[in-house]
Amino acid sequence: MRSGDHKAYITIANNVAGKSNCIRRDVGAILVREGQVLATGWNGVSGEHRDCREAGCPRCINGGETGSGYDECICIHAEQHAIADAARRGVSTRDSILYVNLRPCLQCMAIAKVSGVREIFYSEDWTVPAKIERAYRTLSDQFYSFACIDELRGSGVTESQSGDQRSGSESSPPLSAEAKDI
Repeated sequence: MRSGDHKAYITIANNVAGKSNCIRRDVGAILVREGQVLATGWNGVSGEHRDCREAGCPRCINGGETGSGYDECICIHAEQHAIADAARRGVSTRDSILYVNLRPCLQCMAIAKVSGVREIFYSEDWTVPAKIERAYRTLSDQFYSFACIDELRGSGVTESQSGDQRSGSESSPPLSAEAKDI
């Protein structure tokens, strides 16, 4: 897969992030297989609330260190939302690729792994607290690919390594019939 393809998918994830109603950060994620967007997700609370502050999220209201305090957060993460959306609609995530505009947290990686996601690409990095880094690396190493798209320049990642066999125009990838309903 060419780096332009990765960037096109990250652009879609960035656009999806615009649906977020989290007051801390706008995160978007998409699941892709064989050149088709299977599902999309963004972070935040249910549409019953304007935003997570109105919903009463303690972590978002009080702040906290990136990568921790999720046990106090009522927002769903973009990756979780995309995987849940696919599950709700009966769309398999087996052998899919997750694109997200922020490095996934440990729990989102674990959920992605058990849901059949094969590769993860993200555009914005952040550091995991040192006490979690070892577990984070152990889990990220279980994916066929796990990389920040900026690190792919000159890395030699090819179409055969990524498993995506679509020929490559630089235009936006097509949405699957199921994803168009999102």
